[in-house]
Amino acid sequence: MFSLFNSPNPKDYDIKRLRRDLADEFGAQGAAFSGGLGFMEMMEVESASPEKLLKIARQEGVNLEKYRK
Repeated sequence: MFSLFNSPNPKDYDIKRLRRDLADEFGAQGAAFSGGLGFMEMMEVESASPEKLLKIARQEGVNLEKYRK
């Protein structure tokens, strides 16, 4: 587990699966609410660095333990 002061190491996580799941979630939100916001978030997820992707996941309340290698 990581503390609030330490960032998780991207090498410890399945970044490819996390990226796909977040993109799918944001894409579904965009379609469900007919808004561009979900689409913009999906595009950000697809181009985010592994570190940024982990930050986005934490902000969205994703259980990162599901993605731990």
